[in-house]
Amino acid sequence: MSHTLVPNRLTLAVSLALFGLSAHADDTALPVVNVTAEHRSEDLQKTPLAISAFDEKALKDKQIKSVRDLAGQVPNLSMSRQSISYSAQTYGIRGIGETDPIQESAVAVYADDLYIPRAISSMLDFNDVERVEVLRGPQGTLYGRNSSAGAIRVITRDPTQQTRGFVELGAGNYNAQNGRLLISGPLVDNALFGSFSAIRLTRDGTVSNPTRGKDVNNVDIQSYRGKLRYNPVDSPWDVQLTLAGTFDRGDTTSYTPFDANGHFDKFKSYSSLNPKNRLDQGSSVLRAIYAIDDHLNFKSVSAWSAFHQPVDYDNSGQAALIQNNLILYQQNYATQEFQLNGDYEDFSFSTGLYLYREKFDADRDNLTYSVARKQVIGQGQYSTTNTESYALYGQGTYKLTPQLSLIAGLRFTREHKNFDFTNYAITTDRQITGTNFSAESSKSWQSTSPKIGFEYAWTPHLNQYAYVAKGFKAGGYDNRAPTRAAAEQAFSPEDVTTWETGLKGDFFDQRLRANVALFYNDYKDLQTNAYDPALGVSLRTNVGQAHTYGVEVETLTALSRDLQLTANLGYLQSQYDDFQNASGAGVDANGKQLVFSPRWNASVGLNYTVPIGLPGTLLAGTDAQFQTKSYANALNDDIQEIPTQTFWNAHTSYLSGDGHWTTTLSVKNLLDRAYPQSVGYVPSSGARYYSINDPRTLLLSVRYDL
Repeated sequence: MSHTLVPNRLTLAVSLALFGLSAHADDTALPVVNVTAEHRSEDLQKTPLAISAFDEKALKDKQIKSVRDLAGQVPNLSMSRQSISYSAQTYGIRGIGETDPIQESAVAVYADDLYIPRAISSMLDFNDVERVEVLRGPQGTLYGRNSSAGAIRVITRDPTQQTRGFVELGAGNYNAQNGRLLISGPLVDNALFGSFSAIRLTRDGTVSNPTRGKDVNNVDIQSYRGKLRYNPVDSPWDVQLTLAGTFDRGDTTSYTPFDANGHFDKFKSYSSLNPKNRLDQGSSVLRAIYAIDDHLNFKSVSAWSAFHQPVDYDNSGQAALIQNNLILYQQNYATQEFQLNGDYEDFSFSTGLYLYREKFDADRDNLTYSVARKQVIGQGQYSTTNTESYALYGQGTYKLTPQLSLIAGLRFTREHKNFDFTNYAITTDRQITGTNFSAESSKSWQSTSPKIGFEYAWTPHLNQYAYVAKGFKAGGYDNRAPTRAAAEQAFSPEDVTTWETGLKGDFFDQRLRANVALFYNDYKDLQTNAYDPALGVSLRTNVGQAHTYGVEVETLTALSRDLQLTANLGYLQSQYDDFQNASGAGVDANGKQLVFSPRWNASVGLNYTVPIGLPGTLLAGTDAQFQTKSYANALNDDIQEIPTQTFWNAHTSYLSGDGHWTTTLSVKNLLDRAYPQSVGYVPSSGARYYSINDPRTLLLSVRYDL
């Protein structure tokens, strides 16, 4: 093949996509993608909600190796490419999210059947993943723990009679060393099956720290998952025990200071603090499914999880001590869920009872330089939050005609929280010298969240849905309360009402897949930080109203038998309608854009099977993501602006003719761009700092499949 043939062929293929797929294009239908978002396997194109699904092939094609790699891949999914540590991740969907990593998220994250309540330990690395589903909009009538913004589900493969296994080793710049392992198969033929997977990822620091004379923001993580499944042939029982653990020994994020004009030293930090981080997280999940008959099954999920994480990080990135946070986070929780799921010719449904109990400790020592006193002042904020919650939920779909179906759902939630808080006076070496104040409080809430909608099949390959639903996020307490009164004052639940309609279609003999969603969210009692004139302090509380609306477009095109194009677009309008005292008495944010809510976001990708005429298969892929500016605070101050960002990735893989060996070279952030992912500004000290995304990284990996 000449060197000019590939670009010409790519140009022709893209032109065909833009002009509606010429009749001369190869007749290559896109494969059906099945999802289980509604607790039954169904075609993605017939699922009546906005959902982005990545099956095993799509994950490989896009080199999506972790949850963080979803950044920029899903319309109106907001994910920072850098968090407080490698294993923590915050999320937002359609302007609804949670920026505080210790508060419960508005976007529910699930690892198989395990709910992960906070950003801590929610950044999942992928190994033997069957599918990833990103659901947008309230999901309370389908899932045990309520989620007002949406849900991210990572679904790994269960062991079966098939023997599977692989070993993958990789190396890259910054001394990256990666390893992945899987073994899965029968322990007792046709009855008992097991699997074990492991991940080990290390990488040197990508940020230079002249103060400490070393590089920081390194990666050092290991993760394990074991499954034991009892599913005899001709038995109605399918019982599985999953044990998992994650251990993060990488740095906490070191921030990069910037000047009044927004200038900063690329990939540099000057903090003198040792960025300590030591996450130990473990979980166990017992899932039992009993098939009552061919249409009805009962499911029980009993889960327990806990983590222990000391973290030290510097909130300035400067050599001088401005603000150091020296923290111990601890959590343990248990859940019990019972489901009854039915799938009949004209009627399908899912109902459930969900019980949740959690204890969360946040012991925080703050060392802050006081400009007024010209000295470092210490305080300890030690809190325990105990949560008990139960919920009843259900959703059903009834086929009124062969084309038209009615969707109805309802959820009832009751939640109770106990909160103990003590503020200590401490020395600069973290010795407690006295108690400033202590507080104890408790509060209960309940909510009823309905959903009503329809779906209509215009043709066998064009479906429309529409619904209105209410989402609910539980209330709570401020783990950083500055006064006793603030600690005793609970913030209320956050409510959102969502209106949405969408079209899902396969066109041109199923060579073009295009899904469009339009939505409107009406917020009430938005949970955020604001000044409370009655208490005279800033604290986590509720503000009045806000709204978001927008459009999402997802397309997948088979340009030829060997070439696929993905192109996604998200448009989001967001506004605070009633946000009084956003930053002090009388300082309102009315009319401002919601935080971390870029107006436009888009992604495009090409995947090409190169016809090389040799044994085996050569694959090449590239993708780019783009988003417009957003803001890290509600006032949309210039100093808090997160600028427009573009990222470009590329990869190539060679699969041997016998199918056993795969060699892959991947490049992330090909242009080596450095963008702020979050912004911190402390007016009293003048400290200004960014968290910055990773630089260009290269990884060469070799994988052997059994």
